[in-house]
Amino acid sequence: MIKKSFSTKLFSRYSDPFNNDKFIYSILGLLILFLLAARIHLLSFPFERDEGEYAYMGKLILDGHAPYTLAYNMKLPGTYYMYALSMWLFGKSIVGVHIGLTIISLSSTVLVFFISKHFVSKLGAIISCATFGILATSWTLLAQAAHANHFVTFFALLGIYILLQIYKKQKEKLLHYFISGLFFSLAFICKQSGLFFLFFGFTIIFIKEFKNSALKNILKKLLLYSIGFVGPLIIMLLYFYLFGDFKRFWFWTITYLSEYNNQVPISEAFDYFKTSIQIITGRYSSLGYVAIWIVSIIGIPFIFINMGSKRNKLIIFLFFILSFLTIVPGFYFRPHYFITLLPVVGLLVAGFFEFFNNLFIHKIKLPLFAFLNFFIFIILVGLGVNSNFDYLFTRNNNISCKLIYGPNPFIESLEIGDFLQKNTTKEDKIATIGSEPQICFYADRYSATGYIYTYNLVELHPYALSMQKEMAQEIESNKPKYILFVNIWMSWLDRPSSEKYLINWAQNYISQNYKLVGLCDVMPYEYSSLKIYDQLNGYQPKSQDLIYIYERLK
Repeated sequence: MIKKSFSTKLFSRYSDPFNNDKFIYSILGLLILFLLAARIHLLSFPFERDEGEYAYMGKLILDGHAPYTLAYNMKLPGTYYMYALSMWLFGKSIVGVHIGLTIISLSSTVLVFFISKHFVSKLGAIISCATFGILATSWTLLAQAAHANHFVTFFALLGIYILLQIYKKQKEKLLHYFISGLFFSLAFICKQSGLFFLFFGFTIIFIKEFKNSALKNILKKLLLYSIGFVGPLIIMLLYFYLFGDFKRFWFWTITYLSEYNNQVPISEAFDYFKTSIQIITGRYSSLGYVAIWIVSIIGIPFIFINMGSKRNKLIIFLFFILSFLTIVPGFYFRPHYFITLLPVVGLLVAGFFEFFNNLFIHKIKLPLFAFLNFFIFIILVGLGVNSNFDYLFTRNNNISCKLIYGPNPFIESLEIGDFLQKNTTKEDKIATIGSEPQICFYADRYSATGYIYTYNLVELHPYALSMQKEMAQEIESNKPKYILFVNIWMSWLDRPSSEKYLINWAQNYISQNYKLVGLCDVMPYEYSSLKIYDQLNGYQPKSQDLIYIYERLK
């Protein structure tokens, strides 16, 4: 009887061992410090192509040029402006951009915690944001790079948080619907796939209001939400109409984008998806990270078991569906696209562990077993971190870059950019025939052509030939001091049936007007120095992947 009395008293006192704010927020603080340490180590990680594009566009913005005037691409301009903001605040450098990413990533982690508290316990919210934060640094998602997906996720989470706060506090402020719509608009402007989060916001409002409000009130709130979304879009369109090149903006972000999204046939979509899953959870990933992804899949049915009210269950399920749809457009399924899926992945993992917490604490009255449950999650995360410890904390970032990106010339671009900067003036222009926009950023020189990628020019669409001719014409008109020819398939992704006009033109134009002054080998798992001028005498390339540097004849 004495033992039973003591046990009953113990379990009563500690009915929920994790329901302590100081304890929970201490864990959250430790998680943020851990992620901050990893992000600090990754600050100097060299740019890959997308980052090079965003950084070069950001530089042009800071120099006073509207997007789509001196450089073109299909993405909406939100991420370009986020890069410009980071570089304005922290410097026009790799580190400056990655400091901005660090702030965005850590802020997203905190937002995941507070959003998750609407659906799971405080412990579940910790598990959710820890899952998000750890995976959001994973190299298998290329998450060390400041991709647009990070910014889409951040603004979408802000929109979701504001909507959920309305219904948590039961203090209705119509302005909050407008502000939420505005943040979802910014998510969309950072990348078009962010549009699916707008639909998720609609579902939150409709589900929360259904049967509780008159149709007139629901429509008023949805209208304010929609105005918040449309407002920034109208401002963006007016800006490009008044100060930019609206025709070119429309072509790249609407007309060409529709062609880009039709490059992968539906019949091949599953193969692309399977390949990405193999990269994310394949043999190069860690057991811990793979286990977390598996738990998230297992956690899907747990949405309907222990995620609170029917409305909350429906909201989370739709969150999963619409988050998944953000990675679908174009059927490319590139690993970094999955970053926008991570907030709901965190919730699914939390839902799985929450089930057992409730079982131990409330059903079978063994609350101390909840510690074991949480310890299992820590082990899974720990296995993932341990296998990626060198990448996260100790390994030279140049080495990690080469290990991750293989035959892509991202390390080599640093030395090439330095050479071009030292051998040109601010008035000189350079041209890169290939898809390496990071070189223009490193060189701090303007491109002689707005075509900073050649990917767009060798895809199979009706604009390929005219785009190649325009690129050639721009180079001829601007007479760049240096032309770089990137003889690397990863920088082209051309197919046997791709248009060949640009290649043939380049061979003829370069041979008549330029001389070879530099050559860089690009090898899969090591990097070599740039060979210039006299160093080229008798030099035999070690690789078939090469970057040629040509200087204009006097």
